[in-house]
Amino acid sequence: MLNVLKDYDADQLFPVYGFGARIDNTVSHCFAVNGNIFSPECNGVDGVLQAYCNSLKKVSLYGPTNFAEFLDYVNGFTRSQVQEISQNNQKYTICLILTDGVISDMSNTIDMIVEGSSLPLSIIIVGIGDADFDNMEQLDGDVTPLFSRRLNKYRDRDIVQFVPFSQVMRDPVRLAKEVLAEVPQQLTSYFIQNGIKPNPPLMQDR
Repeated sequence: MLNVLKDYDADQLFPVYGFGARIDNTVSHCFAVNGNIFSPECNGVDGVLQAYCNSLKKVSLYGPTNFAEFLDYVNGFTRSQVQEISQNNQKYTICLILTDGVISDMSNTIDMIVEGSSLPLSIIIVGIGDADFDNMEQLDGDVTPLFSRRLNKYRDRDIVQFVPFSQVMRDPVRLAKEVLAEVPQQLTSYFIQNGIKPNPPLMQDR
């Protein structure tokens, strides 16, 4: 999945976080996979895979599967970028979540998604394995827009795409199509709402 998205990141430095793990006898739902919460970036796809393999030697996977704490962190990071965004400085965050379980904090997760829907953010959730992922379709919100009871509001924009990996795992082209299916519209809708037009492409040296 990261191979599908990596070419949209200029510096190839990917912040990578984990959730649902026991670390030093404490269950965490938001930790830096490379072990450094102050500098969670991994260099390229190979760096991500290496950090993941190293992390498995130090943490134990542990339920329940909760998204809200992690998404709260993502919202905070994305919100910190908003003041820097302008016509000449266009930034957008894509959050890729790989999960093998049905989440246990649906209401809080919806709150975080609705809160993030006003930010320059897209969330792609890939369900791996044979778990019942029906609730993930609710987060996708293609049929019924998400509503947060705590915030008493509907989402501002559709920012979530859910992809069941088992349906596309044998077809790389379809995998890429499904992962990226809603990102262009989500990105352009944010910038249109904020009166920002696409800049002309950078000239490449020949």
